[in-house]
Amino acid sequence: MSVKIVRKNPKWVEQFQQRLEDFVSQEVAVGFPKEAANINTPHYEDGASILDVAIWNNFGTASIPRRPFMENAAPKLNKMHAKAIRNAQKLKGIKDLSEKEMLRVIALQAEAIVRAEIDATNAPPNAPSTIQAKKSAKPLIDSGDLRKYVQAVVRDKTIT
Repeated sequence: MSVKIVRKNPKWVEQFQQRLEDFVSQEVAVGFPKEAANINTPHYEDGASILDVAIWNNFGTASIPRRPFMENAAPKLNKMHAKAIRNAQKLKGIKDLSEKEMLRVIALQAEAIVRAEIDATNAPPNAPSTIQAKKSAKPLIDSGDLRKYVQAVVRDKTIT
């Protein structure tokens, strides 16, 4: 006896991906987008915002070494698209999931990828004076606020 499995729509992932790509009026912005609450307001004692600190750490300054956590997250974000669709299907029936809801699921997964990249960043190591001041050798983690404020928003697509 043999068993034959017949799928009603074996190309559903590819078709749903195309639907998302065709849904050009919306996009997911991840990191520290302008729409995120309090991203640009003074947060630290010196008046710096979360966005300032993210930029300084990602690109480096004269006194802060470059730790490109956003750039390192980018390839992972690009690869997660199909996986996000499969995960969203598990969360909710694919027929019931609107494009906006699908993008929100992708946004949540994108936030997790950026946070994981912040956690994984170990180089260059903190200076001895930094380790002494914050009592930790872990780069990018001091108060935890940079990691906490990573956000992804679903917004109208910007024209570039």
